[in-house]
Amino acid sequence: MARRGEIGKQVGGFLYVHRDALPHVSEEMRQAVARAEAAASGFAWNVAKVSPERQSLLLYEDFSKSAFPALLRSLSFDADGVPSVIDYSRRDNPPILHRKETLLAPGDPRIPAFAAITRKAEEFGLFNDTKRIGTRANWTAMLAKAGLRVDGPRLAATGESAVDVAREKTAISRNGLSQPASMMIRYGMLQPGHELFDYGCGRGDDVATLQANGYFAFGWDPNFLPDGERRRADIVNLGFVINVIEDPHEREETLRAAWGFAARGMTVSVMTAGKYNIEHHTAVADGYLSRRQTFQKYFSQEDLTEMVQRATGERPIALAPGIVAAFRDKDLEQQVSFRRRSKATIYANLAIPSRDPSRFLLRPKSRPVAERASEELEAIWRTALNLGRLPQDAEVEPSVRAALEEKGIAIGRALAACAREIADPAQLKVAGDARREDLVVNFALTLFPGALKYGSLPSSIQRDIRTFFGSLAGVVDAAKAELRALRDRQVLATAYADAAATGFASYEDGIVRFLSENLEQLPVKIRIVAGCAEIVHPGFSLLDLVEIGPEPWLVRGLECDVDDSALPAIRSSVEVDLARSRSRRKTFESRVLYLKSRYLQRGHPGLEKQAAADRKLLELGIVDANGNGPPADRIAAMLAHRPGREPSTTRSPTAPTRIL
Repeated sequence: MARRGEIGKQVGGFLYVHRDALPHVSEEMRQAVARAEAAASGFAWNVAKVSPERQSLLLYEDFSKSAFPALLRSLSFDADGVPSVIDYSRRDNPPILHRKETLLAPGDPRIPAFAAITRKAEEFGLFNDTKRIGTRANWTAMLAKAGLRVDGPRLAATGESAVDVAREKTAISRNGLSQPASMMIRYGMLQPGHELFDYGCGRGDDVATLQANGYFAFGWDPNFLPDGERRRADIVNLGFVINVIEDPHEREETLRAAWGFAARGMTVSVMTAGKYNIEHHTAVADGYLSRRQTFQKYFSQEDLTEMVQRATGERPIALAPGIVAAFRDKDLEQQVSFRRRSKATIYANLAIPSRDPSRFLLRPKSRPVAERASEELEAIWRTALNLGRLPQDAEVEPSVRAALEEKGIAIGRALAACAREIADPAQLKVAGDARREDLVVNFALTLFPGALKYGSLPSSIQRDIRTFFGSLAGVVDAAKAELRALRDRQVLATAYADAAATGFASYEDGIVRFLSENLEQLPVKIRIVAGCAEIVHPGFSLLDLVEIGPEPWLVRGLECDVDDSALPAIRSSVEVDLARSRSRRKTFESRVLYLKSRYLQRGHPGLEKQAAADRKLLELGIVDANGNGPPADRIAAMLAHRPGREPSTTRSPTAPTRIL
């Protein structure tokens, strides 16, 4: 009776399916179960067991309260349709159920937790001998031999104490959009007409804010919105969900479940290691338990990237520390990658600071468009600067389109008014030049070995190419020319000097240094080299500091607290060898960053003070001109006992003393 691909579990010629999944099975199956139920005279059941000839209704223990539910009662029909009931509830060794997630409908919110139990059992080889696993006594003995035990709905290690985790307490109320949601809009991942599914939406603040600003969004949360919609959407947001799940298997199954709803792409965000105080937390499994009984797993960027790639089969793009995006839609992936490293976007933000789209005001229709919709026109102009050209209708933000519609202003009239009333040709030229550079960098990086390859270009990038290069061949030729130029040491030296001239980097002894957040402000060649490092080592762009040189193919990134101290602790470093396309990561316990002023841009509020501190270190001989100096514990002691000066307030070895 069961067709290929039908849900449920096949055992011995019978199909087992949970009652909740019946709406999703074939009409033939539903009718067979309905006939059995009609003849059952009120028999309580939760699983149907069906074959072409016979049907049974089974009552198992609650799936959510038992890792491997025992059979309590069964009702079967003989060849003449006569029912018989067997009571297993008083037996010492009843049949039990495995792989209970397979009995549920696709998308059932219980599947990740149930599948995690199955994966753990599989890792121990417990399903290898299927003839022995069907009853509770044998199964319990097999678990004990493997060092496992059943703890209600969980499968735990023998001797492991049960930990009750209050996941619902991690949800917070927000006044604005979360960082992941903001980045999806900023980088064009969430576009006009896209639907967003906020998987694990907490209190639903992101959904409400997006809806209020003209976006299509809906959410579901097991604690706060258990009846929320769970269906396919263009974009899925899995925001700060997997980091509060204490079971590693369930984390990955949750990722897979969320990915199953994503038609175009998904963002995943977590808490990152080294950024939070865990002093009063208790180490549990691979994370920490707070005093409020909430669990947190702190991820490295590499751990997050690898986990998302395993679950989705796609190589994710890093959007920020602890935030990555995976894509089914490769056109969308290219657009997001492009905007993420866009100099034009930075210029647009500087020229016109972004506004909250929900602030657009309704004004009388009798006044000119430029007066009635001044804020909307400003938003359109900001989009123009971001693109380096005037936008087309579909490229205007949905909240702006909605505001114009409320005021009875056609989008075409608004675009014309923007071009006529507020467009500044000089500003647009600067933005266009930046956008042109963005395209060259983007295409140069697609030519680097190991980069993702795409079969087509998004329409937005096609429009950019026509505007700034005339043809695809034009931009590809420009990109190839930039890559060829990187082989010339003199050309690179000039590029390094030009980088220093911008004020966003320093250049000495053949090494250019800068804050990674300033990369898009630097010359094209520097951006290409750093972008190649990101291809070799995904997540490189999220490190705090970057050094290129003295060999042109060597790139180094540092992770440290650059804003906190004159002598920040270095937590890790990544060295990328572009010539061999390989990288090496190191972690440190007592490494200090010296001469931090070499990385700070001109005009940085802390530059003058930092430079004075660096000069003092050099004068005292504590550090040499190459930035080599003692480890954190020694520098703290040296500065605390300097003759003729009161010691500074010291901190732990991993958080060195402030020296000014």
